[in-house]
Amino acid sequence: MNSSEFETKLNWVYVGKVKALNSYVSEHAVLLFHCDKCGAEFYGKPMYMIGKDHQRHICTMPYGDRYGERLFSIHSRPKPNKKKTSKDMGKRFYEMVIEDYTPSQIAKELQVNPKIIMMYFKEEGLIE
Repeated sequence: MNSSEFETKLNWVYVGKVKALNSYVSEHAVLLFHCDKCGAEFYGKPMYMIGKDHQRHICTMPYGDRYGERLFSIHSRPKPNKKKTSKDMGKRFYEMVIEDYTPSQIAKELQVNPKIIMMYFKEEGLIE
């Protein structure tokens, strides 16, 4: 298959909505495609773009898993807990000291070793 045959088949399959942004090299070369209908840019091989139905681009659909099964929805993964920065922890620590939290309460909420909090309180003269 040459470049003009590929473009003809691509236009026939996608009714002119999907265009290759790279020049055609071979059936196995990975090209960047753009879909005018959904606005997606994606990579694919020409032989898959004009191949079987389950291999083609379908707007707003994820492409599938590593076994070739097409997914019918995108599963959102739970976002990992945002790691507290030392700046955030320092600010919260200061607020808790001002609000008269006990060292054990501070250590529990900030999830730090209570000995560190006790050492700070002793150095500052807040406890003996």
